[in-house]
Amino acid sequence: MAAFLFWAFHEVDPHALWEAINKISTKWVCIIVATTLGTLIIRARRWIVLMRPFTRDVTLLQASLALAICYAANVFIPRSGEAVRTLSLHWTCGTSIGSVLGTVFVERTLDMLCLVILVGISIMAAREQISGAFPWMEFVTAAVLVVCLLAILLFVLISVYQAKAINHVGHLSGRISKRLSSFITRFLEAFIDGLQALRIRSAYTEIFVLSVLLNAGYLLIIYEAFLAFELTFPPHSLDLLSSLIVTAISSLGMVVPTAGGIGSYHFFFAESLTLLYSVPTTVALACATVVHAIATLTYILSGGPAFFIQRHQQKTRNKIAAATKPI
Repeated sequence: MAAFLFWAFHEVDPHALWEAINKISTKWVCIIVATTLGTLIIRARRWIVLMRPFTRDVTLLQASLALAICYAANVFIPRSGEAVRTLSLHWTCGTSIGSVLGTVFVERTLDMLCLVILVGISIMAAREQISGAFPWMEFVTAAVLVVCLLAILLFVLISVYQAKAINHVGHLSGRISKRLSSFITRFLEAFIDGLQALRIRSAYTEIFVLSVLLNAGYLLIIYEAFLAFELTFPPHSLDLLSSLIVTAISSLGMVVPTAGGIGSYHFFFAESLTLLYSVPTTVALACATVVHAIATLTYILSGGPAFFIQRHQQKTRNKIAAATKPI
């Protein structure tokens, strides 16, 4: 994170950066916050579709808060949010942690697949520009695409041949320890529950439509930032295609395991604007900072209090259960 922050900001005058950020109006801040919350709700809806085969008790609000908690946790400890959001639903809905983790793996694989598609479209639309600015991107995109397709194939095979998969893994782990084998078997059974949506054909249509809407929302956030910083006017004249390309490249910064994408997101966002569209570095970083800060603060202010409230409620329930437990 420190390295990316240095690479992104070391040549920028802090005062000039602050002046550029101050130019954005409150109206555009509110619009970007609303769109950010919209993408959170769409993602929550897609997650509910993945959880539908093993639970119908999760509401849109509960799933949305769990995702907000996830993103808030990632700001402090990279990738910790995936575990924390499963815990959130376990506290509020009593869902199986293993089953929910299965849906999380599928969801993250879908995210990577969508990112690869976005990058692929971007490369086709501006191959010479992107290859000149980011010569490594085509190879990395192809490699990630192969990994994503293999992961999805693995998930489908596990969900279809679940009994055989469990027996095979249980047999291998049983050679080490029967207790270990029992634990792994129970976890795999719960994990496979989280993959059951992959066996329902109708779910594929919902997942596809919601994934398209989700990524359209991310693209819209970037375009709104362009409008806020007046980058849609000459001399830059950035359009929706430009926002798609910047969305794809900046999303690579969120893949890097930094806390909440801090530094890496700013670096890729600013580099794409500067190298591809000749936007001044200060303005590019101001735009990146505003988009990232709005999203981060939105998740922290909604997910942070929700997590501590849920944790307090769970502790209270545990104390009541312990107090009423028969001796």
